[in-house]
Amino acid sequence: MGLIDLNGSIGRVDGGIGLALEEPNIKIEGKESDEINVEFDKRLIERFDEDFLKSIRDRVYNTAIKVLEVVDGEGIDLKILSLFPAHSGLGSGTQLSLAVGKLISKIYDKEMDGYEIAKVTGRGGTSGIGIGAFEYGGFLIDGGHSFGRGKDKEDFRPSSASKGVKPAPIIFRQDFDWETILIIPKGEHVYGKKEVDIFKKYCPVPLNEVEKICHLVLMKMMPAVVEKNLDDFGEVVNKIQYLGFKKVELNLQSDIVKDLIRELHKDVYAGLSSFGPTIYAFGDKKLIIEKANKVFDNYGVCGDIIITKANNVGHKIW
Repeated sequence: MGLIDLNGSIGRVDGGIGLALEEPNIKIEGKESDEINVEFDKRLIERFDEDFLKSIRDRVYNTAIKVLEVVDGEGIDLKILSLFPAHSGLGSGTQLSLAVGKLISKIYDKEMDGYEIAKVTGRGGTSGIGIGAFEYGGFLIDGGHSFGRGKDKEDFRPSSASKGVKPAPIIFRQDFDWETILIIPKGEHVYGKKEVDIFKKYCPVPLNEVEKICHLVLMKMMPAVVEKNLDDFGEVVNKIQYLGFKKVELNLQSDIVKDLIRELHKDVYAGLSSFGPTIYAFGDKKLIIEKANKVFDNYGVCGDIIITKANNVGHKIW
């Protein structure tokens, strides 16, 4: 849902707000082998293009090499049963790496937790939400990293450029009860060097905006989750779209994404997930879907709408 502090003036940086969801999800099955094999369910081959599946196969293969070395394993047969698009603001890269690592360590009877896997695979260097979502589920807030010369981080960087940075601690976790609607329109997919350049250009963000975010999160958003007050929670979601680094992320999005959020804010609660283009929304489900389809029609584009709920337990193993 957003990074809290990309100013860093008090010696701490990052900090994340996030939510684990039941769908979309990643499912993988595996068994011990003497080499590494990665295959895809037939439905994934039909749904996704060859280049995307190759990038997933490469990521899974590289993760497997690193984890097998730690657990002293020879190989693994993996079959990917479900996936969702990368670079859509839903944290698929972290979940894929952690899921592969967890499965391999379980099969070799040397079970590693999400934090150990993240260290091996180089995940979680900026936001700690992905690892917290995998381990615990629910609504989460992480405490970021120490910041300054000789500290966890010495400059502003996304997770993809923060290898070797220890994952941020989860400082608040609560079950989450409200239905969540995801809207995935055509928009900007931000990753890699482009993401690094954005951090360099726009950080540090103004301190007064970080202070506003902290005030809203601590004194309104967190109590609202505990007390199950959707209106208070949603008001914070709407306000933080125009503060701090989230304001930067939203301003860099396509017109359709910005228009859709503005339209949703008239009646319900909505925000940009990470860099987007995925939008999450809470409130009148029928109204949210109507507004999304209307904006899609106005722009003459298609998009996905997913009705889901929080995953309050983290990863599951069968």
